[in-house]
Amino acid sequence: MTHTRRESGRSQIAVRQLLDGVVVARIANDGPLMRSVPERYSSALHLAGSSEWTSGRTRWSSAPGTISIKVPGEVSVERAREGRAEFQVVLFDTALVDDARAALGRPIETRRDHAIDSDPRARPLAELHRWLLTSDEGSPVFEDAVCSALSAFVDVTSAPRGATIGPSAFSVAVARARAMLDERIAETIALDELAAHARLDKFHLCRAFRDEVGLPPHAYVTHRRVSLAQELLARGVSQAEVATSVGFFDQSQLHRHFKRILGMTPGAFARARRVEDHPAWRTV
Repeated sequence: MTHTRRESGRSQIAVRQLLDGVVVARIANDGPLMRSVPERYSSALHLAGSSEWTSGRTRWSSAPGTISIKVPGEVSVERAREGRAEFQVVLFDTALVDDARAALGRPIETRRDHAIDSDPRARPLAELHRWLLTSDEGSPVFEDAVCSALSAFVDVTSAPRGATIGPSAFSVAVARARAMLDERIAETIALDELAAHARLDKFHLCRAFRDEVGLPPHAYVTHRRVSLAQELLARGVSQAEVATSVGFFDQSQLHRHFKRILGMTPGAFARARRVEDHPAWRTV
């Protein structure tokens, strides 16, 4: 089991590696409003503070007790906050969720609620969050709790059985464009090429992309690159290698975008991710 902690200004994060493919983090933040494009599936239990969020075209709120979910590549922007934000996040590796989705035969649904605490299907997720706050993960029921929560996560992010989802033509074009950007994240793709691939003129594409995703294409790429950089830095990859691997021109460009988006430098992030030998959570 690994434990790490980092602090940046008025933000604090404590992290535990619980099982292969499952990480839990506790986060406290009364600094700048947050924006993220995650690389993993996650569920958050909001413990303190109230916030207003946008995810694509969806607006939602969080308050103590709210349980929310995110999927990889989804832009979440905190628009307003009242009080110090504190929450617990359970992160599932993509391969783990994809395997569960395949085993359960449930394709992902792109349109869904983000705050799911009122959904009865989310009860196992709520139980896992509460259990992590009060119990020892060494308990023999821990893996069962994680398995049930993972099944619930798949359920609440899937289309109803037998349902047919008919996306709009703009949504289809945005999905094509987004898939191209994700596949070629380290490359510079001209807007005309992206529009041709999406089969939509660039003016409508830019507007539809912002409406659907929450950021214009270029900003989306930058945020995805920073998210990928976090994953690589956490594995001990050098900053220079990270910069070229994710598509930044050089280390200084990585530094500039990383600090602008996350509020800390790549070096500070990398140092904070080194494993610390302590047996329990530190206070956040």
